[in-house]
Amino acid sequence: MPSKLTFHLNGFDDKTFDLLQQMQPGVVKVYEFASDSNIDLIRQLCPKTLIVYRQYTNLGFNDPADWYVNELNDTLNKLKGRGIIWEGLNEPVLNTPQDAQALNNWFVRFADLMHARGEKVAAFSFSTGNPRLEWVPLVAPAAVASDYIALHEYYYPLYGGGDLARYRQFRAQLPANAQKPILITECGADDGNNNGWQKYYSVDQFMTILSDYDKELLKDNYVLGATIFQYGGGAPWQTFNVATIGKRIADYVSSAGGGWTLPIDTPQALEQTVYSSAKNFRWMPINTSAALYQFAQRNNLGYPQTDEIEYNVDGVAYIAQVFNGGVVYVKKGDWGNCKWIKKDAIP
Repeated sequence: MPSKLTFHLNGFDDKTFDLLQQMQPGVVKVYEFASDSNIDLIRQLCPKTLIVYRQYTNLGFNDPADWYVNELNDTLNKLKGRGIIWEGLNEPVLNTPQDAQALNNWFVRFADLMHARGEKVAAFSFSTGNPRLEWVPLVAPAAVASDYIALHEYYYPLYGGGDLARYRQFRAQLPANAQKPILITECGADDGNNNGWQKYYSVDQFMTILSDYDKELLKDNYVLGATIFQYGGGAPWQTFNVATIGKRIADYVSSAGGGWTLPIDTPQALEQTVYSSAKNFRWMPINTSAALYQFAQRNNLGYPQTDEIEYNVDGVAYIAQVFNGGVVYVKKGDWGNCKWIKKDAIP
């Protein structure tokens, strides 16, 4: 039976990509590391893996979601088109039903803004045991507007457990159309005082905690993965670091049959398969600022069917390009004098 465990990446070292390739995880999370080459390599090595990304912010749900998207702008431009799932605010604290309503409005707006840019979002990222279950219906519209639900679940060393698998109770409070796939975007062990597993457990003990949690996750198909906090990173999270046991975790995941993958008939898996298949072929470049393309659009000639073609007539260089409605051509350098002919104009 496959595993749903994977890494929350706070950094990359010389072993990271080998471990991911070995694991083939269903999900991986990247935090504050906007490297397009790293994302592309993950995508290449693990084509079925969902990639979650979070960028730190000091903003809260009483600030406009537009401000956060503006903060994200450079990262969005750098990583666009890579099928990333974007988290928003991290571990928001709800003290009143009014807070729940404000958070709901924030994520509805965040989802709208991100969808307009062709991106997917995961709502909430609530901390362990939050929010109060009776307030969950108040954020249902945000779940409907989003693509995924993100939650955090930790084992509490000081209490010998925690609210593990509370995601079931959370989900049960939502109407059917709001019960989106769940991503556990942080998990592991946390005493609530910035102390992780290394302070309390041996490697064997921590692996038992993780494997027991994994068994619970595997009971629910709608849970897509659980990212262990954290791989890499520094203060104040040193005792959470699992890079030191990364190979042990990778061996566990791969020996279990690899990471969890979505059933092939789900929309997310279908889109991922289509995109991966399409990437096997050379994509025709379209220069939307080119004179031929702009001329074709002004004259309603449709979209290009070939790349630009360069040729010579009596020693003079010309550029031509075939579009749906005809062939556009121009003397090279004389970009303001494009002309076109119908495809069947010359026998």
